[in-house]
Amino acid sequence: MLKGKYVRNSSHTNSPAPSAVESEFQSPIADINVPVWKRYLPMFLIVILTAFVYSFSLDNHATNWDDDKYIDDNSLLKTLDKETVKKMFFSDDPKEKYFMGNYHPLTMLTLNLNYQIAEIGANGKALPYTFIIINITLHLLSCFLVYLIFSQLFTKRLYPIVITLLFGIHTLHVESVTWIAERKDVLYTMFFFLSLYCYILYKKQHNVLFYITSIIVFFLSALSKGQAVSLTITLFLVDYFLTDDYLKPKTHLNKIPFFAISIYFGLISIEAQAVSDALAETDQYEPYQRIAFGSNGFLQYILRFILPVKLACLYPYPDIVNRTVPMIYWLTVPIFIVFLLLSFFTYKKSKTFTFGLLFYVVNIALLLQFIPVGSAMYADRYSYIPSIGLSVLLAYGLDLLLVKFKDRDSLIYGVFAAYALILCVLTVQRQKVWHDSETLWTDCVSKYPEAVIGWNNLGSQKNLIADSVYKKVDDSKYLEFKKSAIDCFTNGIKYKPDYTHCFYNRGLAEIDVFEHTNDTSYQRKAFLDFCEAIKYDSDFAPAFHSRASIYDSYSERFGKQNPDSCSFYFSLAIFDFERALDLNPKLIDVYVNRGVAYGKYMDFSHAIEDFNKYISEKTDNPSVYSNRGLAYNGLRQYDKALEDFERALSLDSLNEGAYFNRSLTYRNLSEISNKNENLLKAIQDVSKCIQINPNSGYYYYLRALLNLNRNSREGVCEDLHIALEKNYSPASNLIQQFCNN
Repeated sequence: MLKGKYVRNSSHTNSPAPSAVESEFQSPIADINVPVWKRYLPMFLIVILTAFVYSFSLDNHATNWDDDKYIDDNSLLKTLDKETVKKMFFSDDPKEKYFMGNYHPLTMLTLNLNYQIAEIGANGKALPYTFIIINITLHLLSCFLVYLIFSQLFTKRLYPIVITLLFGIHTLHVESVTWIAERKDVLYTMFFFLSLYCYILYKKQHNVLFYITSIIVFFLSALSKGQAVSLTITLFLVDYFLTDDYLKPKTHLNKIPFFAISIYFGLISIEAQAVSDALAETDQYEPYQRIAFGSNGFLQYILRFILPVKLACLYPYPDIVNRTVPMIYWLTVPIFIVFLLLSFFTYKKSKTFTFGLLFYVVNIALLLQFIPVGSAMYADRYSYIPSIGLSVLLAYGLDLLLVKFKDRDSLIYGVFAAYALILCVLTVQRQKVWHDSETLWTDCVSKYPEAVIGWNNLGSQKNLIADSVYKKVDDSKYLEFKKSAIDCFTNGIKYKPDYTHCFYNRGLAEIDVFEHTNDTSYQRKAFLDFCEAIKYDSDFAPAFHSRASIYDSYSERFGKQNPDSCSFYFSLAIFDFERALDLNPKLIDVYVNRGVAYGKYMDFSHAIEDFNKYISEKTDNPSVYSNRGLAYNGLRQYDKALEDFERALSLDSLNEGAYFNRSLTYRNLSEISNKNENLLKAIQDVSKCIQINPNSGYYYYLRALLNLNRNSREGVCEDLHIALEKNYSPASNLIQQFCNN
């Protein structure tokens, strides 16, 4: 009896008198007297330049660095209704409420609205350009606000121009702007700056309406990303910069609402991080070692701001295997202390210098790795707001040079213009790195080969390219990308020998190579990799699931020679399937593959039971209907079998397995009814299989056999010879028997 095919699921304005130090930097002509149009023209020119620079990212693709989770796999984006919006803010499911380790319902709402207007591609996924356009628009709005803020804080136009220009075009900000998953960064920043601007207007005009607006907008910022809480301390810097009574407690009573919001959202952020396991394990590095990491990060952001080279989407920790800290990291600790002391010794002498330095310190402090969060030492996106403080310092330095070397102002402006141009070029180049997952991770591991997540994600992307581009189209390219993926996972394991996900993903790629080449050495390697994944994480359900499928394959292969071996491996497969479901009941693909195992073991009732469980959760998988139809065929419930095959083909008119399995049912019906019309239907289904997969010699052989069964020699010899040409050797016996003449 022929077996069917079961398919697995695979300077400030209001200061009464400038200090002695700052007075030397006052311009001989007060910029405040410049006409309004001329004062704000630079703002529009900067925004236009920034828009041009970022236009080069509009053809970028979504990446597998969380973009897929935020857009493609996010159930909160698919529909816009009251219930969905409610889930974003108040869901009982922590994975929904604290999506990706963040409580950012306002961000999720903007992504949902964005999704509703996005163009859907041929693959059923939202095209990324609308998401990137919105990100760029939010960045441009922040540029407007930055210019307005520093036009209020400084009389000299130099400051808002320099600070806004650097914020707009700096290469460090590419990650925040062009990365779809960082919508939260550009959204909370826009509200952060708007709240800050309203607070400055309140301090200067004493209009309570601006104060209330500032609080409301701050709340919106915190709803976009918890990192907004640093605004509260930033407001103290504004008081310091604008007034001389900043040390009086009553001056700061207006901060109470801001503190309340900060504490509330700070606690929520900690809970959200814990839910997502984003807080790193405390035993990875000792607390005292974190001092070196935090100090190093503090300095690295400054160096990368000055010269943004060797940027990457992921900066790994050093020596994650032995947990040691290189000496160069410890050398940054005294430098960090010096910077803090600078702010103490200069706060009375130069408010501009101290304001810029402390703006950077206050807004970067929570993002340094003094408290372990995530798997990276630092990240470009963390500098998005803090870099404003460094821009203030750079503008302050330019102001100093222009006052001290008045006769060389053209040279100074020229050097700064050249620096800005270099930043524009680097920013455009950096956007090319973010073009897609392959370019992103190739860039990362080429600069930081110890970035194990980079190797894992690069391997995953190569796997995806093999499956989505070359499978059944170009065998050599398919295998090339699969083996390249295996090499990537191997590199990840090299730098982190207990990297569970790399073992698991390498095993999946090896299984694909095995199924394509029938080279059993790859199946053995996959089995060992799944075992290693389980060794390092005994609760890793997908590894149990995949190992179970190998046991099932062994059961089928060895059972042909030894029934005891078949029973032994089948029992191991069922044990691993059940273990996977115990660990993760939502891993519903297990039901499909366990049902396949039951079906091949001739336990059709249990197979149907598993397929029914899957279909109760997901009703649009054609292969599962085909599998259930085959199980019904085994029970000789042919009407139900044909209904399932029809359902499978209505979902996928090119489902090879459904046509093949239906041909078996028609053949069985022909034996019962002795009607030739059922054999003809079986032949038609096999012919459809040949159209879908013309390289399978077995199908030609089977069509010849079916024609012989209906006592017809039409096309039989031709089919048998094609089957033999396609390396299906059993065809030679029939050729000798029927085609010698």
